[in-house]
Amino acid sequence: MLRRAYAGAPRTVRLHVLGRFLSCPMLPVLARLPARGRLLDLGAGHGAFALLAVATGAAESSVALEPDFRKLLASTRVRRPGLRLVAGYTDALRGQFAAVSVLDVLYRLPLERWDAFLAATHDALEPGGVLLLKEIDPTHRLKGAWNRLQERGADLLGLTLGDAFTYEPPTAITARLARLGFRDIDTIYLGARYPHAHVLYSARKKPGREPLTAASMQ
Repeated sequence: MLRRAYAGAPRTVRLHVLGRFLSCPMLPVLARLPARGRLLDLGAGHGAFALLAVATGAAESSVALEPDFRKLLASTRVRRPGLRLVAGYTDALRGQFAAVSVLDVLYRLPLERWDAFLAATHDALEPGGVLLLKEIDPTHRLKGAWNRLQERGADLLGLTLGDAFTYEPPTAITARLARLGFRDIDTIYLGARYPHAHVLYSARKKPGREPLTAASMQ
């Protein structure tokens, strides 16, 4: 599926998408999406997860929002009904979605920006909508060391944006999500068959809750 979709993309893009798919548990995350509705994938990279969500029927449509214009420019030949690639940051968000996915993005932000970023995901959700936040468990020392080595290599190659390597243990992230108004928070460990200690946090926006803006937290 991904091979066909990215067949016209540059070889470096195809290799990056393949490596991303093999190293990230995208399929288990897809299984947690609501059966219907729109998906917003924040920090979407080349749009692989958003494309898979539409292609597999896990989402009716997907918006892949990525701040690195180079990645979206390299993916301009990727076409799929229901998939939209958008260059920008969270301030470019419009409308609400049944689900928001954030896969390996938060750690690249300084800790003091986490609340505002997660508040933006909260605002982007419909009442009762689902946040799927995938991060790395820093309490796993061996896999954590491998992850840091890999990320330093990616930085040297200029593959990722961001100016931080910030991690919190699962207990701290679940507490943060609860404080920001999310409910039904589940912590799912997905790293058993991977060299990385993947953790997925599934959380819902309370039905009928007013938008949680950065200003409301001050």
